[in-house]
Amino acid sequence: MSPLSFGNKENTMAIKKLGTIVNTFGLKGQVKVSVTTSQPEERFKVGSKVLIKGLSGEEEEFIVKSLMIKNSKIVILGFEGYDDINDIEWMKEREIFKNVRAPKGAYFFDDLVGMKVFTDQGEEVGEVTSITKMPAGDYLVIEKKIYIPFLLEKFVESVDKKEKKIVLTALGTETTK
Repeated sequence: MSPLSFGNKENTMAIKKLGTIVNTFGLKGQVKVSVTTSQPEERFKVGSKVLIKGLSGEEEEFIVKSLMIKNSKIVILGFEGYDDINDIEWMKEREIFKNVRAPKGAYFFDDLVGMKVFTDQGEEVGEVTSITKMPAGDYLVIEKKIYIPFLLEKFVESVDKKEKKIVLTALGTETTK
């Protein structure tokens, strides 16, 4: 759920998946989380609120009381009011969400997936099927065969979330050939 920057002025909140609880950790009511966000230290910082579907099936809010980052894919979380392994066993395999705001001029990966991509001449190239990280930056993957760097105004002219449409620059259009 990493945001990609671009020159858009929208700044809306959205519920985004941060990860999945894969197991308990220790005896003091902590959980092991498989992370899907690119900013776990920010999303899970102590005192922040996250959402987990409770035993009743409703989304419940939990306050993070401890965070230990094991690596880029695994974190250990403790929640206020939960101090015993028996209190959190039910959380296994539950997804964790948070109401997050993309920074101004940024998009979350899942906002871009499914958008139609057009050349600078208005011809449809295809649909964004995923975003892939490469050493040089983030790339839009179109129909699993075309890779376009998501670089500000160099390859991408505009992104319209309402129309679900991405327009390439002339240089971006060249990468599709």
